[in-house]
Amino acid sequence: MRLLVITPTYNEIDNIEPFIKAVFSNIPADAAILVVDDNSPDGTANLAEKISADYPDRLLILNRKEKEGLAAAYLAGFNHAWNGPWDVFIEIDADFSHKPEYIPVMLEEIKTHDVVIGSRNIKGGGVEGWSFFRNVISKGGSIYSRIILGCPIRDLTGGFNMWRKDALIKINLSSIISQGYSFQIELKYKAYRAGCSIKEIPIIFSDRKQGKSKMSKKIFLEALLNVIKIKTDNNPSLLEFFKFAVTGGLGTVTNLIIFFLCADLLGLNEIPVSIGCFLIAATQNYFINHFWSFKKTTASILPSFKKWALFICASLGGLLVNITVMKLMIIYLNLPYKFIAQACGILAGMMINFFISKYVVFKKKGQ
Repeated sequence: MRLLVITPTYNEIDNIEPFIKAVFSNIPADAAILVVDDNSPDGTANLAEKISADYPDRLLILNRKEKEGLAAAYLAGFNHAWNGPWDVFIEIDADFSHKPEYIPVMLEEIKTHDVVIGSRNIKGGGVEGWSFFRNVISKGGSIYSRIILGCPIRDLTGGFNMWRKDALIKINLSSIISQGYSFQIELKYKAYRAGCSIKEIPIIFSDRKQGKSKMSKKIFLEALLNVIKIKTDNNPSLLEFFKFAVTGGLGTVTNLIIFFLCADLLGLNEIPVSIGCFLIAATQNYFINHFWSFKKTTASILPSFKKWALFICASLGGLLVNITVMKLMIIYLNLPYKFIAQACGILAGMMINFFISKYVVFKKKGQ
């Protein structure tokens, strides 16, 4: 298997020459390095071009016009080399945070796995030169991503990863939505979902000695927010459920406002007011769900009285499940507070309402 080392660079003039030498001393004779430079103003690409004379056909330079982020750089690198003779790709930073001496170990593991991850978060792995707070934030980010995505990989955020070309084909790089550091999370998550064989090996991640880190609090927080987007983009039904829940919350607000105006301020009888509030809120929810929550299946369908009536029935069915679950929990469980039973009832009712809405009310014709 022929290896291509891909390293994105931006202002790495102090690191690029020793980095290239260190990598070449740790990879096979038929392996190569691709430097993907985002038009570094410090001349990183120019220096790499000069060094390439010492490694003919083994040190490749991809010059990009502007800095577009980590994901764009790696995707450009993969696309640039896709039709070449490479069977295996490795992502590595040029600042020596990722030690090139781990590459031979990863090459050995890639023989029997689709993906090999240099992991800071398994036994034997760790970091050097980080403050306690930065270490906690990093580990917390990986734990948070694992929980949201339901993915067992311990180091989702790390950028020292080796990929078989077959694994990248399974992932489908054209489907990647990330533009920043969440790119690493999305790649690994999609590899996991695609059934790739994944191996984590322990590495010690060293803070850079030369140059300035590109990581910032803003970039890190943006990556964590994108985790939710990655989850919902790969699970359309989850996104629909999230929108459905938001719509239900808006309906509840509408219901309460109208009830307050009519029952409290105007003194009208609460029973007919409550029924009227339910119908108004449910009608609002029907239209929002039609044009927003389930728009992928309703884009070519106009709202109709029949669908509205079905949605009202679905809402009543959800309400019935809500009350039933609540009463059963209160009767048979020794709960410290009744609102726990009500919360469980609301969730059960909402789930029933969602599935009836998705697969009956808003389903595409002929589905």
